[in-house]
Amino acid sequence: MPRIRQYAAKYADEDFRKEIRRQQGVYNLMSTRALGKDLGIPPSTLHRKIEEPEKFSVEDLRKLVAGLKLNPAAVLGLLGYNQKEIKKSLEEESV
Repeated sequence: MPRIRQYAAKYADEDFRKEIRRQQGVYNLMSTRALGKDLGIPPSTLHRKIEEPEKFSVEDLRKLVAGLKLNPAAVLGLLGYNQKEIKKSLEEESV
């Protein structure tokens, strides 16, 4: 089912949360408490920020990206880039 541009922000938030959950499994940090402790972010704050990603501070987002090695596409989508821009950016990076 194709994604509708109107819901881009909603899809970006969902993709970001899915990427976090996927990487939590990879690093065996399945609880928010374990993840927060590993990253140095209070677990209660981290849980709220994962549910509402627009509330992430730059510092906490940086810790999350560095700690879990998140897919750049998920993070760029959260920041408002569309799929064409993300694809172009990732292709330029790999060259």
